[in-house]
Amino acid sequence: MKEFVLHCGKIVTPQEVFEGYVVVKDGKIAAIEKKSLYEGELETIDLEGKYLFPGLIDVHVHFRTPGMTQKEDWTTGSKAALAGGVTTVLDMPNTNPPTTDQASLDLKRSLVQKEALVNYGFFAGATKTNLEALKAMKDIAGIKVYMGSSTGNLLVDDLKTLEALMKDSGKILAIHAENEQCIQSGIHAHEGETDPAVHSKIRAPECAEQAVRAALDFVEKYKARVHFCHVSTRGELDLVRKFKREHSAHVNQLISVEVTPHHLFLSEKDYVAQGNVVKVNPPLRSEDDVKALWEGIADGTVNIIATDHAPHLMEEKQLPYPQAPSGVPGVQTMLPLLLNAVHSNQLTVQKIAELCSYNPAQRFGMRGKGSIAVGNDADFAVIDLKLHEKVCHHFLWTKADWSPFHGRTLKGWPVMTFVAGELMYEWREKFGKTFGRPVEFLS
Repeated sequence: MKEFVLHCGKIVTPQEVFEGYVVVKDGKIAAIEKKSLYEGELETIDLEGKYLFPGLIDVHVHFRTPGMTQKEDWTTGSKAALAGGVTTVLDMPNTNPPTTDQASLDLKRSLVQKEALVNYGFFAGATKTNLEALKAMKDIAGIKVYMGSSTGNLLVDDLKTLEALMKDSGKILAIHAENEQCIQSGIHAHEGETDPAVHSKIRAPECAEQAVRAALDFVEKYKARVHFCHVSTRGELDLVRKFKREHSAHVNQLISVEVTPHHLFLSEKDYVAQGNVVKVNPPLRSEDDVKALWEGIADGTVNIIATDHAPHLMEEKQLPYPQAPSGVPGVQTMLPLLLNAVHSNQLTVQKIAELCSYNPAQRFGMRGKGSIAVGNDADFAVIDLKLHEKVCHHFLWTKADWSPFHGRTLKGWPVMTFVAGELMYEWREKFGKTFGRPVEFLS
């Protein structure tokens, strides 16, 4: 479609919900009208009773290309994203080979552009020896820093390297904040234990809090830009709040905080029923920590919700605890989970648009993304807020083919997803074939 109108829908922004219509021309938003019915001659798509969201932006996915495509590839990952109302993703660097220099980035981009059905950007990965290579890299969202070990071999577990990154990289640092020495102490203390619940003891809350505290010290010293990935504990949020109280608004803008759906909707109690299926890094936390994350959303300490979509095959998850990999798929279920939470008054549709569209675009400087505004890209998710549907393995598009939320009935689902004005998904299994485009970063 080159020019058409989405009309009779409820248009969602971070500030308001209003009825009206949106004109799309050549992949861009050409006009927006409030409280009006379209009376022209353009082709129209009737959204009566539906909500029109800006396309969601998931700033934390692992689509496994290159090197681990048995777990996920950009065809299956894109379809899962589209079915979840996600139109843009930022992919993490812990692939094989890892994305640690311009050559590995160019390799990944050459592969992804042939498969991606959504818009895409990439993080580079920090090591102890590649600071100069990172400074030379172009067109990246930022630099991923693993202070604690996770999938792959990227690890920055010394403060000297972290300080150098803070001082000299010049890019946003997306930090996996878990102290590696603390984790190793936990492994030693719980050696021989095989109940998956021990994962939350090995990678205890203090491991995350120690890492956040160290990172904030360098933010204060060097005014570096830091994005804390998958924050999971009350203690981490308290540290960020304290830091913000003690510093100016300018310094506060250097920091952003991300939480994941699995940390919002699961807790340590879920090990009993699901075992290694819910083994993630950082691990599931207490119900009090879950409560603290929701409080962080309510008071603005949390800026972004992203999935950390990290698919593994079920046969890997069924291995004994020490061998089972960490991570869960989530890009398809994030929005339905959040929409279901709207019905229980945990948040509003406007807040979803803020946390999952507007703030991600603003934080990472994505041109034309994140809001329904004239001139922006025509990336939309059309939502049926009344639609009841059960999360089911048969309805999942990830190659992993499972979800920790299997069997949950959720109210509110995406029924259409548009990328640059192209209808790329329609409930329940119709997909477009147009390739997505690389994100243009403003800085």
